[in-house]
Amino acid sequence: MEFKTLFPIMKKHLADGDDVPYFFRELMAKITTVSEADWAKGKDPSAKLSDNTIRSYVKRGLSKNLAGNIVYHLTPKILTRSISKRSPASRALFAEDLVGYEPTINADNVAEKVTEWLEQIIQESAGLIPQDELQKQQQQILASDLKKKYGDYLLAETDGCCPFPGCGRQLTISKNGKAIHTFEVSLIDKSKATTPENLMAMCPQCYATYLLDDSKKLMAELKEIKTVLSTHKQSIRLLDDLPLEKGIVGVIKRIRKLGEKELSDASFEPKEVKQKLSPSQDMVLYNAVTNYVTTYFIRIKEIMINLDKSGEIDYDEIQDQIHALYKKLKKANKPHLEIFNEIADKIHRVTLQDAIFCQIVVSYFVQSCEVFDAITE
Repeated sequence: MEFKTLFPIMKKHLADGDDVPYFFRELMAKITTVSEADWAKGKDPSAKLSDNTIRSYVKRGLSKNLAGNIVYHLTPKILTRSISKRSPASRALFAEDLVGYEPTINADNVAEKVTEWLEQIIQESAGLIPQDELQKQQQQILASDLKKKYGDYLLAETDGCCPFPGCGRQLTISKNGKAIHTFEVSLIDKSKATTPENLMAMCPQCYATYLLDDSKKLMAELKEIKTVLSTHKQSIRLLDDLPLEKGIVGVIKRIRKLGEKELSDASFEPKEVKQKLSPSQDMVLYNAVTNYVTTYFIRIKEIMINLDKSGEIDYDEIQDQIHALYKKLKKANKPHLEIFNEIADKIHRVTLQDAIFCQIVVSYFVQSCEVFDAITE
């Protein structure tokens, strides 16, 4: 099925009187991740096209550039749902005009079939190579085996979100009180072995599209993402066995309650930070830590001392624990930014408090010498 064949039939049954350019834009919005609320804001990938360009697509087919821009952002369920909402009589007439291309099409399956065709058209227009039935069967068997063997590990590695560039869909959903995994396992480099280092958990949509894609540039991107995921996972394992004083939750809760008035008269000059972090080598981290310390250090110190006096925390114990986290990561030769982020992430996982407050706590310990050593000349 070609776009120039499918589009006129879709317009006849779905456009409700709209002209070609308007219906095309509406169709693209329903098959991509652009939400209905954003249609008028110019975020639809096709909205930048002129009406004449759109009319040329209808006559000649989608351009490779347009298809390539949206192929990894397809949401076929939205289009399927939209067509399914049509009356049975309307869907029956729609199917009637398509039965010459698919003898089994009817009012019940026309929504799924038309969406499948459009998805295939976009994939092929983007230069992706479709698989034959035997290839599909072989791939399904391989994917099932990989998911059984490595699925749990790879899912944990992603923190439950599709790591594909620009995606981020949840890989586990809740349905009828049960957690359901909605991911597939894909090879990153399809020419290499099925080892955990060459595998990645993805949402079904990204998986199905990448299966047909031989882009070396995209493969290189995925390799970089895999390195980041693996490194983070290794750091988590490094810190898993190290304890963290449960009273740290109380510290963070009190930090959250600090208002502008309480902070305005408590500014602090963070001399220690410059001795630990180089503005030229770690500029972003240096600026962030300096800002947090300048604003919060005095008040956090007061909170720590008061909670220690009341017996709610053991301040010395917290200091030792934070320093132990730092030493473990330093021994593993982690860079400053990664050390900072991993300690903040450890605090976040233990306390379930917002990440930004965990970063503020780590910044406090940079200033108070538990995190990072002094720079040697």
